[in-house]
Order: sequence, then structure tokens, then C-alpha cells
Amino acid sequence: MLDYLENTKAAFDNASISFDEDDLNNPILQWMRKAVHNIYLKNFTSGSRLLELNAGTGIDAVYLSKHGMKILATDISPKMLEVLELKIKKESLQDKIQVLEKPFDRICEIDEDNFNGVISNFGGLNCIPEFSKLSHDLHKKLRPGGKFIAVIINKFCPWEIFYYLLKFDKKTSLRRFAKGGLDANLNGETIRTFYFTPKEFAMYFKNEFVIEKIYSHGLYTPPPYLSGVYNKLKPVVKVLMKIDEIIKGVYPLNRFGDHFIIIMRKKQICV
Repeated sequence: MLDYLENTKAAFDNASISFDEDDLNNPILQWMRKAVHNIYLKNFTSGSRLLELNAGTGIDAVYLSKHGMKILATDISPKMLEVLELKIKKESLQDKIQVLEKPFDRICEIDEDNFNGVISNFGGLNCIPEFSKLSHDLHKKLRPGGKFIAVIINKFCPWEIFYYLLKFDKKTSLRRFAKGGLDANLNGETIRTFYFTPKEFAMYFKNEFVIEKIYSHGLYTPPPYLSGVYNKLKPVVKVLMKIDEIIKGVYPLNRFGDHFIIIMRKKQICV
């Protein structure tokens, strides 16, 4: 495991206690998660077998399991997975969800393959700087025609740029463009975050995957950390959410936003 990922692991271990509550109490985050769930349901059907990266406390895994899917939930944080295991026991989901502590660079160690899909939500993949090995590993884990759906924090977020420029804070407004990633404090730990445009992210997977669709995720809607804007201007933000839902797949708007959602299909490689 890369050294700086030890801090990431510790940070998310510390976050595990309040993670679900924080998620539930953020209306923008709830809207974003619902949108991702709708995309999952359009691409995977009941009976699908999915590999989830950065599964966290299993919010997505539990949701998908209740739609008839089976999930192998992986994460770097044992404390996050402990929360998921409690959910599995409480809701009797042992036949639907399996849990495995694995960082991204050890996905190759998973014995199982032939998954219908791989999913990664809310910027978990922004914790590493490049994806060449992961692309190879995921290609091997997917069945022919299998899909990889990732939700990535975008490098170009107009809301963040303009919000901080209005506060005369140019440095913060452009922080996502920092070369070599950005150090941030999360639950007392310094973690490194890397930002990508859809084009930059897709380049790492071009040899083994074909892009099917790219969606913007939070172009007109404020980022989740600006939930105070939602609380003050709820009717306005709800209109912005509706606009985002309509234009999310429209080029070139789908290249910008707080996050982007990319759907890629496994290539058939001839050797």
C-alpha cells in the first residue's frame, strides 16, 4: 500500500462513526446519491454480481442488494466495513453482500471474477494518482461486456471557482488544479486528494475500456460542502437540481461540475 494511503485509511476509520449520519443530513449529498442509484439501476439488473470499490459503510451495497443484486464490497477502512457488517447482520443480507478489506492496488488478489459490473462512488478513486494497474485488474475481473461505473471528483468545478473568487480567495478557488494533488484534513488526518477531468481519467482506461457515457454531477447545484446555500435558498437550489438532471449528459456541459459519472464497458482484447 502507498504510504500516504495509511493516512487515508486512518481518516476513514475515524469517519466511520458519523459517516451515515453526515450523509443522511446533507440534502445535496442525498440528491447526488439518488442520481447515482438511478444510473446503477439503468445499467445493472436483478441478479447482477457487482464488485464495489471504496464501499465505505455500504450505503450503495445495501441499496443495490434490495434490488436483487449481489455485491462484493471492498474498502481500505476496516472500521467502515465493520459498520457495513452490522447492517448485513441486522437486515439479514448475508446472501447478498460479502465484505473484503482491500485497497485499490490489491484488487488483483480477489479470487472471483466474471462480475457484471464494478462500481465506485463519490470520489473514492480520487485518493490515488493514476489507474493503469487498476484498469488492468478490473478488466480481468469483469465478464465480457461488463461495465465500470465511477463517480469522480472533477478538476473543473465552476461553483467552487466562482464561490471562492467572490470571497477573494483565488488560491482556494483553483485548488483542484494543484499539481501532484492536494493535502486536506479529514478527521485529524492529512489525506492526499487528486483531481481529474473526464478526459484525464478516461485516458488511464483507454486500452481496456470503451466510454459509453459521461454525466456531469453537480454543475448548477452547489457542492455538498455548501449545504448552507441549500438551506438558505432551497427553492432556487431545487430548480438548479432539476436543470442538472436535464442537462447531465449534454456535451460539453457534461465535462464540468463538482463530480462526473463515467460509464465504461470492457473491451474485448485480441491477443
